[in-house]
Amino acid sequence: MTEILQANVFFFITAMSVVVFTIFLCVAMYLVIRILRSVRNITERIESGSETIAEDIKQLRAYVAQGSLISQIVGLFVKSKRSRTRESADEQ
Repeated sequence: MTEILQANVFFFITAMSVVVFTIFLCVAMYLVIRILRSVRNITERIESGSETIAEDIKQLRAYVAQGSLISQIVGLFVKSKRSRTRESADEQ
């Protein structure tokens, strides 16, 4: 083989490997972009969920600050005792 033919074979093999590498790189970048889009969608869902949770906690805090929660809890116990005494009084 002459040197010119060897150089041509080398450049041909190099050009083909660059083309194949570029195709693989494009496919990999396409997959990475799809993964990043999925991650972005997941983070948007998490953000909206955390906003909902924050609103619920705000409402719960306001409910506790007004004393409504404590009075409702105490009311459950008091009502249950009252209903028990009424049932026992009705039975007698």
